[in-house]
Amino acid sequence: MRLKITKSGGDSNSHLTSFLFQELLGDTWKNYTAILFTHAEKIEDAGFSENEYLHDASDTLLTLLSSIKQRYVFLYKKGNLFNEQRRKILERIVEFIKENHYQGLTFK
Repeated sequence: MRLKITKSGGDSNSHLTSFLFQELLGDTWKNYTAILFTHAEKIEDAGFSENEYLHDASDTLLTLLSSIKQRYVFLYKKGNLFNEQRRKILERIVEFIKENHYQGLTFK
């Protein structure tokens, strides 16, 4: 599922977003969800670090990150580092799978 939450996003959709995920994916969706921040180089271009970006993020995004146990990865599209980024993402996914005791998400 793809969801676009901008840095300036408000809180009004936070509860609605969680409810939508809950309805579509069931009670355990939070255990099987991670956020991939694409175009992370734009954060650097704006003069922010990953931590600074998250510190200044909207309440909606912070609530979502909290509900999924801070499972996120930043993806940079920079030259030869792209393969390294893919490896990093796959390593994180394996970590998430281990945290879930190798169980997959089952749908309602």
